[in-house]
Amino acid sequence: MQTNDFAQDPTPPDCFRLEELQAFQSVEQQSLVDVNYYLWLNHANAAETPARFLYVLELIFDQPEALLLSSGEDSDAIGIIAPEALIKTAGQLQTLHGRVSVQRVNAGALPLWQQVLGRKLDGIRLSRKENSLYLNDVLLLDFGSRKIVVQLSMKDGLEVGEYIP
Repeated sequence: MQTNDFAQDPTPPDCFRLEELQAFQSVEQQSLVDVNYYLWLNHANAAETPARFLYVLELIFDQPEALLLSSGEDSDAIGIIAPEALIKTAGQLQTLHGRVSVQRVNAGALPLWQQVLGRKLDGIRLSRKENSLYLNDVLLLDFGSRKIVVQLSMKDGLEVGEYIP
């Protein structure tokens, strides 16, 4: 999705683009097979434990392509990225820091995700802006009786948790 020429896109930066909305619709009614977190390891210096934040959430459905949600490099909006963009960013960070800076962690075994693995995604719920566009700071993964919120963190990256009304 990030390969578009955004300079000519009239969609405001705080809203999802049409291509992203179509990608969300394409995974509706698909069964969730697995989930991966891609953590950005922010190395202040080599002697300290790196700060970590959730850079990309990979949702793997029973269709050929996974859905990769990212906070972006500056954590200003949730967007969909291509696997190639994730690989490119990870490679650039490794070159820059001289060590791995993006780490994949399988999250399917976490209690949050165990409850929805194998279930169909009923839909992705979004907040609507007054101009009929959809805000890109939070989304709700609706698995029927279980719902998971994906939102921008107050610090960096994404936050993922169970939706409790």
